[in-house]
Amino acid sequence: MTSASPQSNLEQNKRLLIRWFEEVWNQGRTETIKELFADECVMHDGMNTIHGPAGFMEFHDRLRGEFSGFVIKPIQALAEGDLACLHWSAEFRHTGRGKAVGITGTSIVRIKDGKFVEAWQNWDADGLAQQLV
Repeated sequence: MTSASPQSNLEQNKRLLIRWFEEVWNQGRTETIKELFADECVMHDGMNTIHGPAGFMEFHDRLRGEFSGFVIKPIQALAEGDLACLHWSAEFRHTGRGKAVGITGTSIVRIKDGKFVEAWQNWDADGLAQQLV
């Protein structure tokens, strides 16, 4: 009988970030926001800065009001030190227009004690705007 080797901290951090997208966006589990987004977490999303779980919840609810049917797929996950990065693709539908759209993006998070303490996000906002014309 062989025992599975323990998962490295880097692998755990990558899986945590993939879990975030699967649960928060694909499944709509807001409990995961409270579980993984630290109280002191700051997320930099383009020109916007989001503070703490309550701030992220507002961001989440605003997007879910405009769009539905989120399917976010990981493309490439990387980790180094306390950082994890995920390049992803997303498909969803604009609620008002009923139009299906797709974008790609990259998210980087700093993880401490199993929670996100800082995050940077960059996604194709211009491509989304062009699809909604």
